[in-house]
Amino acid sequence: MELIFSAQGHSCDLALHPISEKTAQLIHEHGSDVYSMKPLDWWRKGKTATWGMRINDMCNIKITLDGEPVELDYRLLTADPMKIRRRMYLDSKAKYLCVLGFDNEICNFSWKWDNVKKFDPAHFEFMVHQWDRIMGEQGYFILDEVRYESGFANHHDWCDASGFSLIPPRVIDLEEVRRSLTQEDIKLEGDPFPAPRGNSNTVSK
Repeated sequence: MELIFSAQGHSCDLALHPISEKTAQLIHEHGSDVYSMKPLDWWRKGKTATWGMRINDMCNIKITLDGEPVELDYRLLTADPMKIRRRMYLDSKAKYLCVLGFDNEICNFSWKWDNVKKFDPAHFEFMVHQWDRIMGEQGYFILDEVRYESGFANHHDWCDASGFSLIPPRVIDLEEVRRSLTQEDIKLEGDPFPAPRGNSNTVSK
């Protein structure tokens, strides 16, 4: 049997980078104009970059088995998301972080498995990133990869992309975060990184 998992909605290409004080000041002064400046032309190359499909109200998911639709409890997608932990940066020498990229490109993703012998929705595995506190938005999930019975799809396609707009760079002041956590006696393990507040480009907690 042929199993297809398809998703249509907003794709995103986001990166979280340690940056210098000089670059943080550059972003403060120029805002989104920094995307066209050479010091930030590496923004897609970070180890914490993520690219995939946003799981939100705009995301339309369809699963078919030999062309016939099948049901899935979509809560399974976000049941066990990956999170960026505080220790990763707070235990480092980094002073600032910056979030760069886009999250509003209309696109179609599909994963197709050939020769599926038996279908069980519980056999799906979803690699989903959770960036709530990084992006300052509740339930900010990004679907990165789908596997079935631990196997990668035989065919993985993305198409019909229709343009995007880059988000305003978000700068996180790690020194402020460290001071805040020390004052509140909060352990650094466990929770995802603190979120931006409101429309501010600088995060204190």
